[in-house]
Amino acid sequence: MKKVRTSTRLLFILPAVIWFSVIVILPVLVSVYYSFFDWNGITEKVFVGLRNYREMLKDEIVWNALKNSLKMAFWCVILQLPIGMFFAIMLCNKKLKGRNFFRTAYFLPVVLSSSLIGILWSQIYDPNYGLINSFLEKIGLSEWRQLWLGDVKLSLGCVIVAVIWQFIGNYVLIYYTSLHDVSEEVMESARLDGVNGIQMFFHIQLPLVWPTVRLTLVLATVNSLKYFDLVYIMTGGGPNSSSEVLATYIIRNAFSSMRMGYANAVAVLLLLLGVFFVVLFNKILTTKQEQV
Repeated sequence: MKKVRTSTRLLFILPAVIWFSVIVILPVLVSVYYSFFDWNGITEKVFVGLRNYREMLKDEIVWNALKNSLKMAFWCVILQLPIGMFFAIMLCNKKLKGRNFFRTAYFLPVVLSSSLIGILWSQIYDPNYGLINSFLEKIGLSEWRQLWLGDVKLSLGCVIVAVIWQFIGNYVLIYYTSLHDVSEEVMESARLDGVNGIQMFFHIQLPLVWPTVRLTLVLATVNSLKYFDLVYIMTGGGPNSSSEVLATYIIRNAFSSMRMGYANAVAVLLLLLGVFFVVLFNKILTTKQEQV
């Protein structure tokens, strides 16, 4: 077989490199550049050095938004991935009737508009005629009725529930595809050796799909850290910044307060946080075989 020259290989990947640089690398560099300026997006920029970063370190709302973003990432990873894996295993069971229906039903929330989902869950949480409070009243637990999205202690948790519901189907599909590729011969050999369902999953299926699990862990964490849609639609970061996350605070500063420089400084913090978790997970979750 004729060896392909390095220059030819580089030529083929050049369009992808250019596209990635324009869509990802360039905006990141521009954001870092703007973070050193005091700018409202219209008038001339004023260079302020690290002043935006010093202000960010003293900004209590930034730290509260950071804490909320980490909470969202934690609960999304802890709940979305195991539940997604459970449903994927169920779908891999050939004896399950209506598997095609369940595959569609699980993935439907992922393809729905975030605006539609935000309105839907806002109606569910509505304190007057919402599904939850109406159900509690029907079963005689009226004293358990809550404001839900209007309670500083509950608002973030309510949004997290909606986010988890929306994206579980995404991980069901990813895990189902990965589990479906596991060799049936390996599974059958294990069954003949007397391996039960739990042992089959932890000792055979999970090790074989571990690279996929690591990928979904990174995706779930990074996507949760930068999540914006449902938070903005359902609560707008309120009440009293109780559900504020870094993404909503960036938008608030950029387009409501017209502080583009400060918003970009917070965006750089979010970028560094995402990079940190990607590197961390790849470091601690890479198996010895993959390191060789």
